[in-house]
Amino acid sequence: MAEADLSMYNIDIMRVSSCILLPRTLRVFERHAHRSHEAHYVIAGRGSFEVGKQQLAVRAGDFFYTCPNTTHRMIVPEGEYLLQYVAFLELDTDHDADLRDDLDALLGEGRIHRLGDRYHALFAQMSRQSLSNDRRQQRAASARMTGFLYDLMVDTPTASGIHPAVEQGLEFMRSHVGVPYSLHDLVADVALDKSYFIRLFKKNIGVPPMKYAMNLKMSAASDLLRTTTEPLAAVAARVGFDDEYHFAKRFKQWSGTSPGAYRR
Repeated sequence: MAEADLSMYNIDIMRVSSCILLPRTLRVFERHAHRSHEAHYVIAGRGSFEVGKQQLAVRAGDFFYTCPNTTHRMIVPEGEYLLQYVAFLELDTDHDADLRDDLDALLGEGRIHRLGDRYHALFAQMSRQSLSNDRRQQRAASARMTGFLYDLMVDTPTASGIHPAVEQGLEFMRSHVGVPYSLHDLVADVALDKSYFIRLFKKNIGVPPMKYAMNLKMSAASDLLRTTTEPLAAVAARVGFDDEYHFAKRFKQWSGTSPGAYRR
């Protein structure tokens, strides 16, 4: 049989170059623009975004995107923090024209979509895959993002394909950023055997559950250090640490620098 000619098909080849959890040390507050589409999904906290000439109030569960070369910046109120996944999407000028047109017509740049918490696991999975060195994992992240966008455009809830206990564990972590808890507390909430849950979580998200939980807490802490003048003890307490020295040690392990140096 002759080889099929795929040129007659307009196949989306959008690529997710990266999907990262912000804030980290690379966080930018100044107005800036990128050459790619930029998709935002907020998982905790609140703040606002300037997109072009409009300002958007955002909170946990909100999704929106910006187009290439659109100037934008994030604004976090004093005493608040903002945790979000940011995905950079590269669309081919010719092959992805339909997807680009659909995004503009059906989702709209800078238009807030209140999605709630149900996509946390999906974005965590896309983040792990997009940052993998395995090109198959990278393509899987791009395919998931394309499916997510089209499901959103036709108002169809996206199935993440992740075990419900993992999704429940992620929600527990997100809602407990500001309080101390242990692996025992987390496992009790999902009602699974500890060893089984750890394996299940790592298989789906790519890291052990408490490492991911610490990432959420340290990301929130980095925001507070950047946007407030609260004492270190107060910042530590805001992310569930009773001991500021223990917090400082964990923060340095996470960021590579002390909280005071990070703030400066």
